[in-house]
Order: sequence, then C-alpha cells, then structure tokens
Amino acid sequence: SYEIMSMPLDIPVRYHRQGYEITALPLFALALYADEENANGLAVERITLQFSKDAARSHASAQTFVGELISQFQNGKWKRYISDLCPAVTGRSAFLNEAGEPEQIGNCPLDPAYRLSADDWVRMIGMTQNYKWIGDGVLATLTVRYSDDVRGITYSINLEFDDFALKRRRDESNLARKLAEGDAEGRNSTAKDREGKLERKARIKILEENAQRRGDTIVPR
Repeated sequence: SYEIMSMPLDIPVRYHRQGYEITALPLFALALYADEENANGLAVERITLQFSKDAARSHASAQTFVGELISQFQNGKWKRYISDLCPAVTGRSAFLNEAGEPEQIGNCPLDPAYRLSADDWVRMIGMTQNYKWIGDGVLATLTVRYSDDVRGITYSINLEFDDFALKRRRDESNLARKLAEGDAEGRNSTAKDREGKLERKARIKILEENAQRRGDTIVPR
C-alpha cells in the first residue's frame, strides 16, 4: 500500500482513462493498494480517495459538492452499477421500503440521476449512502455520511476505484471462507446464506413492482 495524508487542498487528483476522467478536489488522503497474490506485477487494484472536511461544512454545501462529483460520472462513459441483491429501480424508489417509506435497503446504491430533496438528503445520508458506477472493468463507489454532535456537522466523503474482476474474486473467496468456517462450527452458514438470498430476491421483486406502480422504472443491471 502507498498512502499520502494531509494533502494540500489545492492539488487535484485526476483519474485518467479516456471517456472516464474524474477530478477530485479538495482531498485529505490518497491510498493505493496492490497484492502479490494477484500475480499482476503489483498493479494497483484499489484507489481510495478521502475528501477533506473542508469540502462540506453544511448539509446544503455537501449536497452541492456531491452533486458535482456525481455529474462527472454521469457526463462520462460510466454506467450505474446495481448488484443482483438490490432493486434495479430509478428515482426515490431506490430507498423506499414495501410501505413506501424511506429505509436503508441493505447497502444498495442510490440513483445518481435522482436529486434527493433536502429532507431526504438529511434522513438518508445520516445512515451512510453510496453511489456506484462501472466502466472499463473498474467499479467506482462514492460513499457519503455525516455525524452531528457537539462539534457540529461533520461529513465523510470517500471515493474508491476497484478493479472489478479482482474485487469480485476477493469477495467471493472471503464469503466462501466465512461460510465454510460457519458450517464447520455447526452454524449452517451456507444454508442460511442461500435462504437469505432467496428472501432478498423475493423482496426485490416486490420493491421493483412497487416502483413501477409509482411511475419509476426498472433499469438493466
């Protein structure tokens, strides 16, 4: 790993790939990760960018700042990424439960093309939200959350770029190991995981049907 902390706020970091360019500013930290197990000459598999707290000092400024970041992805060749365990819906339906109430739907991303109202922003970003795109074999994840305490409102905004094939392989390997350990300890982890995924997919079907009824659409994964 390679990391730079306390970066000068006036130095931008640019992701260079034709049609997928992204400029990040102001940043607090930059980290690059590689792994010999990938047998790829230690090519970087993940880039993590942590934005400076100066990027957002209020809910309104945070929403504006995040909106500008989202626009860079929307204006490029990036495509919205939605996993099989998330409802593939547009608009407000991306964070509405079966009763039509705002709710955290697992770790599912919001619709980057939909602008949250000020009230929805405060409600949902307080639970930690993310936006995801995929392009040219790379998964980009923008994560936003805030805390509100005696120090005031403090936003944490991070942007990650992952080699998607390597990330998927690592995630599958970690899950397989976790399930095997659970099974060995008598917790029936594999069966429970399978059952949980079936329940999740049944819920997704309901959420997608509800989205269509309220006028939102289903998008390809």
